[in-house]
Amino acid sequence: MSRGRKERTPAQLAVLAQAREKAKIVIAERAKLNALQKTAPEPVSEEEPPPPPTPGPVPVSENEAEEPRLTRREVGERPSPKYHYINGMYIKRK
Repeated sequence: MSRGRKERTPAQLAVLAQAREKAKIVIAERAKLNALQKTAPEPVSEEEPPPPPTPGPVPVSENEAEEPRLTRREVGERPSPKYHYINGMYIKRK
């Protein structure tokens, strides 16, 4: 059996025609809005933008200067994985 197109009923064809007309209207409105955005000049403010803030020196606390930093493993933030993903399989770490 061939897989030909299904024949549509007149009611289905009418609905499709209405949908095409609505789509044409929407596309035309979007084109108008895009054209207006491109042609409209952007408003220019007469005020000057404030200057960017200058970064000041970062204060260092006494505790940070004396104590060495801990690594992630020492803190326990991310434990080492128990399994590795290799060649499509999870292999248990020894």
